[in-house]
Amino acid sequence: MKFFRLIFSVAAMMFSAGVAVCGAQPREYLVEKRRPPRMDMGVSVGAAYMFMSADEGVSLDPKLGVRAALAMSLCRQRYALQLELAYVFNKIRAERGGAAHDVRSNVMEIPILFSYRGLGPVRLNAGPVLSLAGTGRYDAGGERMEFGRLRTTFGYAAGAGVAVTRHVTLEVRYTGCFGKTDNWFEGAEFSSRGGWLSIGAGYVF
Repeated sequence: MKFFRLIFSVAAMMFSAGVAVCGAQPREYLVEKRRPPRMDMGVSVGAAYMFMSADEGVSLDPKLGVRAALAMSLCRQRYALQLELAYVFNKIRAERGGAAHDVRSNVMEIPILFSYRGLGPVRLNAGPVLSLAGTGRYDAGGERMEFGRLRTTFGYAAGAGVAVTRHVTLEVRYTGCFGKTDNWFEGAEFSSRGGWLSIGAGYVF
């Protein structure tokens, strides 16, 4: 009996402390805590600069490109899970010996980002990226040549954003690859590693 009385006394003390803490919280906090998760949808567009280097034999000079995405976020208090479907386009000036061609890079990516939104308007995002297509091609002698994949299937992304208004956001993000890709250019076979730095604006409906 003494044991049960002790447990009951401790439980009562904890309950009283919890009531006191809840009573000390602002009403806005309690309302936010009880609010169910919400779903946000939006679009974004911006510039994407590609970093790419080859192991040997080929000189690569990436150019500034564009990135456009559709986004859907499941938001709960200070956290969110964000899923995107994005398209990234870049050009790369590739040279080997006396040959030089523009490689067109097309990437379809699906970032799955975990977002922390407890710093006022600032948002911190990070998570894995699935690249379903990351091909590169160039034209030489009237023929379309394969350059090979520019991304590994699995990668990662990390970035930060600012909610300028309820509907407008600005974000900077870096997307990297796990490992290298195999590429071909004018008879040379080599491995390369790439990364993307993007800066864009988004609109939340």
